[in-house]
Amino acid sequence: MKHLLLSAAAIAMLTAPSLAADVVYQEPMMDSAPMMDVMPVASGWTGLYVGVQGGGAFNPEDPDNVTLSPNGFAFQGSAIQRAFGSNFDSNFDSSFIGGAHIGYDYQIDQIVLGVVADLNALDVTRSSNADSNTPAFYRTNRNLDYLGTVRARAGYLVTPSALAYATGGLAYGEVDYSFSTNSPAALGNNPRAIVSEDEDDFGYTVGGGMEVKFTENMSFGAEYLYTNLGGSGSTRLSGGPFAGGVNGSTDFDVNDDFDFHTVTAKISYKFN
Repeated sequence: MKHLLLSAAAIAMLTAPSLAADVVYQEPMMDSAPMMDVMPVASGWTGLYVGVQGGGAFNPEDPDNVTLSPNGFAFQGSAIQRAFGSNFDSNFDSSFIGGAHIGYDYQIDQIVLGVVADLNALDVTRSSNADSNTPAFYRTNRNLDYLGTVRARAGYLVTPSALAYATGGLAYGEVDYSFSTNSPAALGNNPRAIVSEDEDDFGYTVGGGMEVKFTENMSFGAEYLYTNLGGSGSTRLSGGPFAGGVNGSTDFDVNDDFDFHTVTAKISYKFN
């Protein structure tokens, strides 16, 4: 029995260090500092971009006809009224439009605000015509061969890569006004009856569009704009029937606004 107790004591002494080594002490975890959620103020659509666009310019409604405005005599019952009757017509010639644009956008959550400027080449014409029974023709034309706009735009992200927006601002271009006739009375008495004038016209443009990113830097879009450059045209003829038998004159007036619609497709590259 004595030998058995001594043996058990010896085994306990030999195994005690080993058991002590197996004890695992876990240090208390320190409380981590609270993390603050940081929402980016602007990202994704923010930045400078450039691109090109192309499409069509048109007006589905015919412009107003030319009107005759006698000076110094009554129009009712005059030779001018009898000569022209109701022989007036008008039309709008549509055109391709194309050019380049540059802009800057700033994104705030799902709202995108920005500015854009573009310059386009086109060839639209508004014509107002009169024909007399002498016979003779009288033609007024207003032609626009370039158009520039400077606009603000505000949009909403339908998805992170699709932007629907409204836009509006200043429009400008050089409208060429011309008048021509083959009337011997006008050409013989007033060599300035054929008038051609160029002038810069300023107006406004409004519309909207949709733009979709297909890479991080590239986007494709479609845009509609209504543009109104205002303005009018007038040519004064004197002599013969245009004087009403007295020392008067007759004005060929075109008072309707020079307005039209454009629909374009556009592709843009945004700089990081």
